[in-house]
Amino acid sequence: MTTLTDRYVAEALRGIPEGQRRDIELELRSSIADAVEVRLRTGEDESRAEVEALTALGDPARLAAEYAGRPLHLIGPALYLSYTRLLKTLLTTAVPLVFLGASVVGFARGGPAGRALWEATGIALTVAMHVAFWVTLVFAAVQRAPSMRDRRPARWDPATLPELPARRIDRTSLIGGTSVATVLICLLVLVQLYGPVPVISPGLWESGWLYLAVVFAAVRIGFDLVGYYVGWGVPQAVAHAVMGLAFVVLGVWVTAGGALLNDAFLEAMGWPEGVVTWVVVIVVVLMAVNDSINGFVRARRRKA
Repeated sequence: MTTLTDRYVAEALRGIPEGQRRDIELELRSSIADAVEVRLRTGEDESRAEVEALTALGDPARLAAEYAGRPLHLIGPALYLSYTRLLKTLLTTAVPLVFLGASVVGFARGGPAGRALWEATGIALTVAMHVAFWVTLVFAAVQRAPSMRDRRPARWDPATLPELPARRIDRTSLIGGTSVATVLICLLVLVQLYGPVPVISPGLWESGWLYLAVVFAAVRIGFDLVGYYVGWGVPQAVAHAVMGLAFVVLGVWVTAGGALLNDAFLEAMGWPEGVVTWVVVIVVVLMAVNDSINGFVRARRRKA
């Protein structure tokens, strides 16, 4: 006759590799028999003693996982911190750059600016979901590798703590960076719309390419917010520098091609076009280089 113990052991062995089942079955039956015998000595009924012994052992699937060294969690404590750090780094560096690149491609193809930004947002969100899925999948697979069964989290060393002032972008830098970008964009729009002579070439303004300036400013502000709330390291500094390079390439290309400034504005001001073009190019390059250097300085201060 099949007993409750037989059913319990059979269920537990289902989750055990074939080569280990015989030894574990003997060990498990012995443990159950010992637990039942102890309860019988206290005067419990035999059937009640068996139920209590099996209840104390718990879910047979969980017991089998413990015997087999198979984790019942997706990401364990030995890998969880590495997992969250990598995921955070990719989401705060790769995704903003993808959004920026998709915006540039969308504007280059022509069409409404709103559509280009909407498509870029969709692409960035898709990339974010792929990043989260594949990083989780890789870490879950590593968690279940045989070499991870007996691994414990590395001993934490207090010496790895960063200096408090350098851990994040300070509030002054955050407010300064976001304010400057916002004010410059607002001034550009106000002068273009309400000034006596538009500064930006009407063709460039009407094409919607100037929306890219807003996109660059938004991504720039986004990096400052990441630095303040999440932290700033080398990956953020590299992504920040890539954004600066993209800004320089587009800015120099548009300015050197004579498509940035309005000819009527240059005539009204009495400025030679060639000199103004070079001044704008130099200013754009210097701003981007200075911004990129500051990004790496922040990362270095955090590691110091």
